[in-house]
Amino acid sequence: MFVVAAKRLFWWPVEVKVPHPEKAGEFQEHTFEMQFEAMSLERGREIDAARNALPADKRDAFNFDYIFELTKGWRDIVDADGEAVPFTRENLEAQLGFAWFRTGVLAAYEQAITGQAARLGN
Repeated sequence: MFVVAAKRLFWWPVEVKVPHPEKAGEFQEHTFEMQFEAMSLERGREIDAARNALPADKRDAFNFDYIFELTKGWRDIVDADGEAVPFTRENLEAQLGFAWFRTGVLAAYEQAITGQAARLGN
């Protein structure tokens, strides 16, 4: 039975490929889970219209706002000492400064909303 809900939260695996610190030309693959809130088609169109109305140099910052709206939590993200990093806007924004993180988060959300199977692995 399909349940109609005004708000849909769900967890989805995110894979990021980070340049290897010691092996030139190679990546390290890491997986964590992100909690997303499904966005309606109408809201997505509103965001696209608002973004497209901006000058080109302002669009990247707007993309962060879009991701902030979609993301509600994370798990399996730790600091150098292995301690869990809390999900906060500040911590998320710091990670969004890296293209591999942004790419992984947006790809995971797209997989989830288009019905593609999640890619798992670490």
